[in-house]
Amino acid sequence: MKDLKKKMSNCFITKDYKLFTKTKGNRPINLAHVEKIKKAIARKDLKLPILITKKMQIRDGHHTFQARMELGLEIYCIVLDSDDAFDMALLNSNRSSWSYNDYLNFFCTYQKKNYITLRSKINEYNMPIQETICIFVKQIRLSKDHMEDFKNGEFKIPDGATFYFDRIAQEIRDISNILDETKKIKRGFIRAYLVAVKCPNWNFLRFKAAMKSRGSKVLGSETTEEHIAQFQNIFNSGLKSDKKIKLSRFFEDKEYEGKKAIN
Repeated sequence: MKDLKKKMSNCFITKDYKLFTKTKGNRPINLAHVEKIKKAIARKDLKLPILITKKMQIRDGHHTFQARMELGLEIYCIVLDSDDAFDMALLNSNRSSWSYNDYLNFFCTYQKKNYITLRSKINEYNMPIQETICIFVKQIRLSKDHMEDFKNGEFKIPDGATFYFDRIAQEIRDISNILDETKKIKRGFIRAYLVAVKCPNWNFLRFKAAMKSRGSKVLGSETTEEHIAQFQNIFNSGLKSDKKIKLSRFFEDKEYEGKKAIN
């Protein structure tokens, strides 16, 4: 302890719960998590602090605050230098506590236009968040940079990408309708299709027609690799060898990387 250079002067303790306000857009309080914290405190109170702004808005520790308040215990808090509400997303970007949906709802609350558009497309086509972003940025999987931008409130839809998104999403939905799938479209299916549209000689109308008679083969697939293998078999059925696509090899060799999707 003697090596510590300076005692912090921004730590406070209070039982006046009315001083605090929650940050707008924060994920809803999980009562089960609150109970878990209360049990942990009962075993041993580590007096973990919450993070607040100078205006007493909670930036991190909403569940800890709720648990300690319900137990009638003092609140230990550290005051941050910044009052920026988006700091709460930044605080959680290096943790696993927030899901993609938590980030999406948070930034939509603050009227981030790109996030509002993203959420509308997720709801319109009933797609998972990550795959919806992948279509917008024309990637098979999200890069680390894309994930960090999304979590930091910096996700941007590229110019002209909405038109491209609607075309690809509609094609995916058309195929899903042939399969009579009423649930959310599988991630492996979407990723496989994003590989397929980059493959030379891929043709949606050919694939759609073939799916009407052979689409049931796809139903048992789960992974991207399994879907790709079935896509290839279905597409190539009845074609001469010089007309067949080599989708599995295209995927295995990662030839889709760096290639532009069909426009």
